Amino acid sequence: MDVTTWFEVEDPQEYDEEPWDFDEAELAFLAALRARAAVWQVPPAPSTVGRPEDEASLLVYVCLLDAERLVALGEWAVYFFGTYVRAGKVCDQLFNLHEPPERGSFRASGTVDELAQQCADWFESLLSRPVVRTEWTSKAGTAATRWEFADTDEALVVSGAIPADGSPPDRRLPVRP
Repeated sequence: MDVTTWFEVEDPQEYDEEPWDFDEAELAFLAALRARAAVWQVPPAPSTVGRPEDEASLLVYVCLLDAERLVALGEWAVYFFGTYVRAGKVCDQLFNLHEPPERGSFRASGTVDELAQQCADWFESLLSRPVVRTEWTSKAGTAATRWEFADTDEALVVSGAIPADGSPPDRRLPVRP
C-alpha cells in the first residue's frame, strides 16, 4: 500500500486554526509509523494525523467503514506523548478514549521507534480483523442490522431492534475481509 495513503496530516487551516507545529519526536514517530504501514497487507481505511482539543499530544487514528452502506463502524486512536502512548477505541467526536479502557486498549512507554512499532502492529492487527454485517429482515424490509468483528462477534454498531427471541440473522455479509 502506498505510504501516502496512511496517516495523512489533517490541515487545521481548513477549520481556521493555526498550522500544526510537530516536534522532532512527533515527526520521527510519524515517519516510523508510515514506514511500517507501507508494508501492511490490509484493506484500506481512512486514517488521519492531528492534535486533540487540548493539543497535549499527537493524535493518530483510523476509522473502520462499511463503504457500501456509508456507515462508520468505529474509530481507534493513538495519543503519542513523546515517551509514551495511550491507544484504544474512541468514544466521542473529540477522540476521547473509552474509560475505563476497553479490551484491546493499551498504554506503553519506550523509545520513539519502539512506540511506533508497537502502534503500527496494533493498528495492523485491528485493520486485519474481519467485519461482517448481520441483517434481520421483516416483511417491510431490513428490521435490524448489526456490524461486528467476525472473529469474536464483538458488536461495533447496531441499527434497529434485534429480535429478543435470539433468532439468527437472515443474512451475514462480509464488510471487510
